Amino acid sequence: MGQAMDKSIEQGELPVGERFVLWAVRQWHCERALPGEGSLLHRGFQQAGLAALLPDFAIAMDAFLFGARRAIKINEPSCPGVSRDEATFVALCGLAQGRFDGSLTASLDHLMAPTASRAAAARLTTFAVSLGHAGLKLAPETEEASGRLH
Repeated sequence: MGQAMDKSIEQGELPVGERFVLWAVRQWHCERALPGEGSLLHRGFQQAGLAALLPDFAIAMDAFLFGARRAIKINEPSCPGVSRDEATFVALCGLAQGRFDGSLTASLDHLMAPTASRAAAARLTTFAVSLGHAGLKLAPETEEASGRLH
């Protein structure tokens, strides 16, 4: 059943901002550390004009992955489907970008230890808001935010 859910969303169906976040999550997971200048993740952020956001993204990912109450499933970069956890991370970035702080905090508190959720919320917000300034829209419309994560 879990595999079928992972394949219900295809990467190609996502808007470009969400595809960038998904790519970054998967690439970070492969590299597992704050990437250096030669890494694929660093080059991708640099080509997108977002190199300054990489530390915030990496810290948010560390908090999300290592502060989670259970194992987080992140697919390989070439996987066409999107795992439930990947979709959740993208949705959390949307909540952060839209400044839906209550929904973001409640969702993170449910997924993570409280100390990790505070660090993740702060870094996700910096990362996601900056993505918005760069033209990568992730935030749901106001009326959509309340039902985004269940």
